[in-house]
Amino acid sequence: MKINEIVLVTENWKGTEKNCLMTAADYLRYVDLDRFDSRKDVADTMMELGRTLGDENAWSENYFAANVTVSARFCTDDRQLTRFLAGFYNSTDQQVLFDKSMCSGECLDKLSELGMDTKGKVSIGSLSYTELYSAFEQGEVFRNFNGRDYRVMEKLSPKNLLLQDELSGDFVVAVGVQLFARHPRGTEAKEENCLIGIEWGHGVYLSSTPSAIDFRHIRQEYGTERKIEGIYQYREMLQDRFRLYSRMETDELISDKVREAVMYANFEEFGTSDFDQFRKDLNEGRYDKGFAEMVEKQKEKSR
Repeated sequence: MKINEIVLVTENWKGTEKNCLMTAADYLRYVDLDRFDSRKDVADTMMELGRTLGDENAWSENYFAANVTVSARFCTDDRQLTRFLAGFYNSTDQQVLFDKSMCSGECLDKLSELGMDTKGKVSIGSLSYTELYSAFEQGEVFRNFNGRDYRVMEKLSPKNLLLQDELSGDFVVAVGVQLFARHPRGTEAKEENCLIGIEWGHGVYLSSTPSAIDFRHIRQEYGTERKIEGIYQYREMLQDRFRLYSRMETDELISDKVREAVMYANFEEFGTSDFDQFRKDLNEGRYDKGFAEMVEKQKEKSR
């Protein structure tokens, strides 16, 4: 069973809310389609439930009596499942219960596979981790097992990545990144019984403002050393940086505040956000003074 096949169900009866997990078939039996006035009402109910698959905040609601309301939706992922079990979606002024007797057996088995109890807490001791291969390409989005999504902004080395938190916009240099499948201990990792996520040895946590970050130092400290032996290699490095800024400026998944900061940093360094103008200035040597400074620093290091 996949997580997105679980139906999250809340029954509100006389001020008490009961949560449970059901399969779609068990849910339809639970709401008792024979109670609906027409086939159209049945179809509308099923369509409303189906639409929750594409909208993380949508719920299907049915009113069966003056004091009985049932809310339901398909589960989006393990993070939403955790929030549901913890009572995040319940009314704050209601008594909340989790009723295992109302749950489908398959859903409770899925909780066991995830190492999760009925309060949404994960028992790490019941889980194993199998390392997976990933090239960690720029632009890919990975999640860690704390429930955060991170976009790869730059691959500094095979195992060191410059990441951006998709929610906050903050940057982090993740050192020693590995991709894992988390699955029940004693079982083989399969699509239906595991979660995929990244972990790293340690991280350097930065702000969401690119202009406040010394990317050159980060590349020198955590990246695979890139030898710059001539002016044309230096210009190629600048072009890569300009393209990185440009991608961030147009990435709609990044907040407006972060995109504005990127535009400011781009203008501060290159004087333009227009690629044609940048290329013209690059070829005319407008940015070449940085090459001499880099050569001087390399000489100082070798002394």
